[in-house]
Amino acid sequence: MIRWAKGILFAWVGWRLLGPEPQPKSTEAQEHPLRLPGRSVFVGDNEFFVREAGSPDAPALLLVHGWGDHSLVVWWKLIGKLATKYRVIVPDNRNTGKSDQLRDRYEIADVADDLAGIMSELGIDRAHVAGYSMGGLAALELAHRHPHRVDKLILAGTSAGPARSVVERLAGGTAIVLARAVDRLTRSEVSRARTAYLKKVGAVLPKHVRWAYWQHQNRDADSYWMAGSAVNRFDARPWIGKLRHQSLVIINTEDQLMFSEGQYELASLLHEPEVVELVGARHEAPLTHAGHMIRAIEKFLG
Repeated sequence: MIRWAKGILFAWVGWRLLGPEPQPKSTEAQEHPLRLPGRSVFVGDNEFFVREAGSPDAPALLLVHGWGDHSLVVWWKLIGKLATKYRVIVPDNRNTGKSDQLRDRYEIADVADDLAGIMSELGIDRAHVAGYSMGGLAALELAHRHPHRVDKLILAGTSAGPARSVVERLAGGTAIVLARAVDRLTRSEVSRARTAYLKKVGAVLPKHVRWAYWQHQNRDADSYWMAGSAVNRFDARPWIGKLRHQSLVIINTEDQLMFSEGQYELASLLHEPEVVELVGARHEAPLTHAGHMIRAIEKFLG
């Protein structure tokens, strides 16, 4: 049995090192879900890719995406509708999408400073800010470090910090190192499984399967897990109660990644937030519950 297992393992490693990259199969013609062009801006020496939609004269709404995915992967179903009322700003965070790959270790605070710099380069003094998952952590930090930049704060599918104790952080850090090791060898299996799951739950349409697969497959293993390490170290609990921005917390009640307990805790730590529950929603809520999120955001922003 052990001999068979070793043989299968060596065959798989050889296939991944020497064989072609597998491609997802679909019987439908494939297309891009949202052909929204963008441009790059420089914050210091670092280049960031930014997409915009809506009138330049409308109130600014900054959408901050989550870990590993770039802006369109998370927000493409919401951008068009929100752009009818707001100037929607959708940047790719560092190490994602078309923005620079920065190899140095960083913290969520650095992402917040990136966002403040992007706003400056776009001539935006103040904006409503919506953050999803890791983007919610960055939105919190932006409100903490640059409070004058944030008008109303929208936090969806996120928490005040995923780890509460040293033991949890050590466990999370160990898991990240092991996952990075596998990712350096191959991403194809995870990308295929992820795309298949998103298709099964209706988050990805059959005509977008190849696009969704490529977006995940194109990520860099080291920078991807570097972001995970920054998430693992983040903790807003010491200062979150001091924030005085009007805030909305959108909770996925069945979230399998940012557990709902942490999302409810976030709401309890903020100063008088509005809370909207997406009953039955999992972490892919911006793709499966886009309409609910749009209605909650528009109602909150008035």
